[in-house]
Amino acid sequence: MLSDLSTADFAARLDQAYLKVDRDTSPDELRQQVEQALALGFRSLCLPPILVATVKHHYPQLRVSMVVAYPLGLETTAAKLFAIHEGEEIGVDEYDVVLDLYAIKAKNREKLVREVELLVETLGERSRRLKLIVEAPILTDQELEWVVEHLKGFPVGYLKTSTGYGRNPTRPEQVSLMRRVLGASEIGIKASGGIRTLEECEAMFRAGAEILGVSRGPELVEAHRQLVRQTLSEED
Repeated sequence: MLSDLSTADFAARLDQAYLKVDRDTSPDELRQQVEQALALGFRSLCLPPILVATVKHHYPQLRVSMVVAYPLGLETTAAKLFAIHEGEEIGVDEYDVVLDLYAIKAKNREKLVREVELLVETLGERSRRLKLIVEAPILTDQELEWVVEHLKGFPVGYLKTSTGYGRNPTRPEQVSLMRRVLGASEIGIKASGGIRTLEECEAMFRAGAEILGVSRGPELVEAHRQLVRQTLSEED
């Protein structure tokens, strides 16, 4: 499947994440991330709220996904709504929102549904810009099926598997389960969490993901470029 995609089309299905703070963190590193995202044609650059305003001011053409309640979803619904209101003022393009994981684990339908209703209401007709993170790696198959069943009727863009923060990697089988439960829903799947190789990208796409969240986008794009070259060479 990946060999059938051009490298540009492959890159356009990747949300590159820049969410770390470590010894290498610097304005120069952020600038490099932005310039790579633009040069390589990533679908978006996924950033924490504290960096979005600066990036959108200097690079308004860049599509930015802002994380909300990252990484554990421990903020209140009111805090999440406030973050989205702030995001709208600074030009955020999409929101990757960690849902109330306690509500999901407890199968508290009322609390889960009310939070999503308020998120959708806040964005109104722009609600397709929401990606709802369900944190599949901490869920049983039954819990994952339950939460997807309760979310599939909302007018959001994507369900996202995981933040990848301190979790086991997302498994293709979890993506397949989500795709089966979504059925004819217009909601897409963003597979994220521990996707590091082309083989893992391939597995997620085959399982039913439309887009991927990665932190090694440049390396994956280069690996794909080499794959395409190899495929063309073999055909010759």
